[in-house]
Amino acid sequence: MADRVASVRESFRNWDAVRQELELVVDMVDAESFDWKPVAHENVKSIGDLMRHLCDSECYWIERVIQGKEWLRHTRDVWNDPDALLERWKILRRRTLQYLDDLSPARLTDTKIDHRGNIVTIGWILWHVFEHEAHHRGQIYMILRLRDPSRPSLLGRSSP
Repeated sequence: MADRVASVRESFRNWDAVRQELELVVDMVDAESFDWKPVAHENVKSIGDLMRHLCDSECYWIERVIQGKEWLRHTRDVWNDPDALLERWKILRRRTLQYLDDLSPARLTDTKIDHRGNIVTIGWILWHVFEHEAHHRGQIYMILRLRDPSRPSLLGRSSP
């Protein structure tokens, strides 16, 4: 596989498109909607909770597991301002994209060990972070629809 891939970032170009669309949507979320939950229950997450979780995940997998850096948790008590959190999310993505630019396709099969002791490849980690973000993107869109059923379609840029 590695010999057929010109650049890792090019291989994940759809990830960039999904993120850009999600950033546009999250930029439109008002402060009240940011922490709104459709049901008051500890297992139900707000958009803010999901954003903190996405920051945690990208930081953990890319910076801690792959690069061996310190892992900064994105807790509600520290990251409670929507604008600051969104900026942090964008900073993390810029660092991830820089990592992808510098990553040789031959390294996609390099292995790393996560906190549970699982042996995973760098390629698997990148795919996992992308899939994970797409999953939570759907949740964010659903929360926004529940918050305001009359809201125009959020998926107009990439789907009906």
